[in-house]
Amino acid sequence: MQADLICVGNELLTGLIENSNTGFLARRLWSAGIEVRESTVVADDWEAIRSALYRGLEKSEIIILTGGLGPTDDDMTREAVASILGLQLVLNREWLEKLQNMFSSRGIRMPENNRKQAMIIEGATLLENQNGTAPGSVVEKDGSLIIMLPGPPNEMGMMFDQSVLPLLTEYKGSKVSSVKTLKCCGIGESRLEEKIKSLGAWDLPPISYVAKGFEVHLQIKGKGNAEDAFASIEKAEKQLKSVLGDHIYGSDDDTLAGRVAELMIDNQMTLALAESCSGGLLSDMVTDIPGSSKFYKGGLVAYSGEVKTGKLGLDKDLLELEGEVSETTAKAMAEAAKAYFNSDMAVGITGIAGPGSNSSNKPAGLVYVAVSSNSGCQCKKLNLGGGRRIVKERSAQLALDMVRRIMLSVRL
Repeated sequence: MQADLICVGNELLTGLIENSNTGFLARRLWSAGIEVRESTVVADDWEAIRSALYRGLEKSEIIILTGGLGPTDDDMTREAVASILGLQLVLNREWLEKLQNMFSSRGIRMPENNRKQAMIIEGATLLENQNGTAPGSVVEKDGSLIIMLPGPPNEMGMMFDQSVLPLLTEYKGSKVSSVKTLKCCGIGESRLEEKIKSLGAWDLPPISYVAKGFEVHLQIKGKGNAEDAFASIEKAEKQLKSVLGDHIYGSDDDTLAGRVAELMIDNQMTLALAESCSGGLLSDMVTDIPGSSKFYKGGLVAYSGEVKTGKLGLDKDLLELEGEVSETTAKAMAEAAKAYFNSDMAVGITGIAGPGSNSSNKPAGLVYVAVSSNSGCQCKKLNLGGGRRIVKERSAQLALDMVRRIMLSVRL
């Protein structure tokens, strides 16, 4: 079974808003055994929407449109779809009442143009929107499902998970396309491929390589009936794990920070951070994990030498002798954070994010990441390119991987 995605909105084509809906829907659909045949971004234009929908209906059983369900004149998705299907828009009085109550509860008069959002294609099933004013809807046409969802990701995502995914699970036939993503770190894409090629001829499902900073994600795609698709993926996963070992940290929706959190909590250990060039990004990644308070003690962004000496207590002579960007300084930062926060493990990151070198003429992209634990302190050196954000992200990813590997050795 195949699906087409049509994302509607001028703002997506001008770059004012990033199109995160496609990635979300593609991941959800593939995990449900539904292959995404094509993804299209079109303007808020009647003919553009109609053209994309016609093309989708010729090839796929499921068409999902996002966006264009708002109250303004440029929101025309429901009108374009109704026109193609030869159906009328009818007023859904229940949704209109809900809108009126929503505005009334906020002490605001409902603008007349919001009434447009209560117009639903005749025969369609309305989908509740718990986070906004635009309902979604589902209409069936000649064996195909056309699903219209609001554009804002927080509205679209909840609606899809709660209302659409259960519907699709019942709707799809026995033919499925399944995908599983193995997430790797601590190894480059080229080296990863070399290891996989060492397995010999690959007669299992095709693999796609996706480099994401310090990580590489491997997507395994299986097709056929459900039993065959899942069995082939399982066999491929087993072979990949045999050569990649602990380079694989998780799969699908797992994150590196999430994996570190699991290991920390399982081993009842605590973590602290001292960041310089990463500017608190690592702390942000850690605290994005629900339950991080169970293991994360705290962190300090010691961006200047003054803070490194005054707050972390680093020796001023050490900084002058070794430099703020050095292995010695990174280790001292990690050990100071471990002592200050009384944690089992701590990370120290110092480097030059760029774009230029620092006063010591050390190159942009030079980073030292240290991890202090009860078994000692280790440090790794990076020479990165790609700009400030890349330097910060890869430094944080390396730190998480170092902590993960130390935790794995603790578990063993």
